[in-house]
Amino acid sequence: MQIAILATISVLPALFLLWFFEKQDHGEKEPIRLKNKVFFWGVFSTIIAGGIEINVDSWIPESFNFWVYIFIMSFITTALVEEGIKLWIVKKVAWPHKKFNEVMDGITYAVIAGLGFAMLENLLFVLSTNIEVGIARGLLAVPAHALFSGLLGYYIGEAKFQNTPWDARNKLWKGFLIAVFYHGLYDFLLFSQTSLWILILPLLVIMAFHLTHLISKARHLDKHHKKNPRLFRLHIGIRIIAATAMTAAGILSLSGTILAVYKEMPGYTYLEILFSAIFALIMLTVSYLLIRKGALRKKK
Repeated sequence: MQIAILATISVLPALFLLWFFEKQDHGEKEPIRLKNKVFFWGVFSTIIAGGIEINVDSWIPESFNFWVYIFIMSFITTALVEEGIKLWIVKKVAWPHKKFNEVMDGITYAVIAGLGFAMLENLLFVLSTNIEVGIARGLLAVPAHALFSGLLGYYIGEAKFQNTPWDARNKLWKGFLIAVFYHGLYDFLLFSQTSLWILILPLLVIMAFHLTHLISKARHLDKHHKKNPRLFRLHIGIRIIAATAMTAAGILSLSGTILAVYKEMPGYTYLEILFSAIFALIMLTVSYLLIRKGALRKKK
């Protein structure tokens, strides 16, 4: 029973994000077989990346300064390897397919590969630790992988439709370096083992803003939006920040509810647990309405 609960907590965030990003593709839907193939390659790549990272880490001298060590671990051993593998998967599996016919497809397939990777990585971490780790990684690591991959995927999508191989390579390198930068920075803050880790939260929000803009740009290039994508505006920022805060509050409340039930924590009555679950549902619902297209433009 315990293993089943841990496995469920590990897998659900990835499945939710797969559904969410599927909804962002307003163009032609992608073949299920191809999506499954990319996803399972992403899952398998977790093992490949783990083997490479362990070997690379063993080559780093123990005499290195701590900050130099975690910089190498973050940007080279982890980010460079994992984003490189995701890029390779999309290029080798999805890129040649005739259904890869829109810029948005690059985002879709990269996110699928990234979430396949994140799901198995999260499962392995959680099964070897505890439920608290599963909840923390579900809130942070899994969404982070989706964002890294989505940012990379936009430039893969652009590269697909460049007129020259030189322009295509430039786009691929740009996307790869952006993904490595964000991924490396995320890991550096996490590996620092200091209060710097709190900066992960605004970093996730910044990446979400960046990817939202690129999704809008991809839809425009694919002619699913007539207007040019607008730059980030204050009211949109306030709406997204509010939605982010409510999502975090809802997930934290839901996590507390799960922990209270799972560990039968003393001091909590069934009524308090019920209110916590209802509060979580309200927060998540309001958050959904805030980010839903046109939610703030309903008729009075």
